[in-house]
Amino acid sequence: MLIRTIVAVAALAIAAPAFAQTTTPSGNVLSLSQVETRLSGQGYRVIEIERDDGDFEVKAFDNQNRCRELHVNLRSGEILREETDDDCYDDGRSRRGDRR
Repeated sequence: MLIRTIVAVAALAIAAPAFAQTTTPSGNVLSLSQVETRLSGQGYRVIEIERDDGDFEVKAFDNQNRCRELHVNLRSGEILREETDDDCYDDGRSRRGDRR
């Protein structure tokens, strides 16, 4: 019985750090830097992050350099919706690179 308990505690100790990296405790919201880090790890280059309508709204370039608007869950960091956007540029260009 003692060995089973030790094995169970050891398994939890190994799994806990991995779980902590993917979610936050109930009620906690990810920081902007955590959101940026997670999206960067998925190939996005983040331009702007706003908290809007119960989630994060993120402007970013994907790995094909397309301007995207992402809606990201506040707690899990999961991408809920991804749309094409045209205002990632601050120099007046549209998504096709044309001047407005």
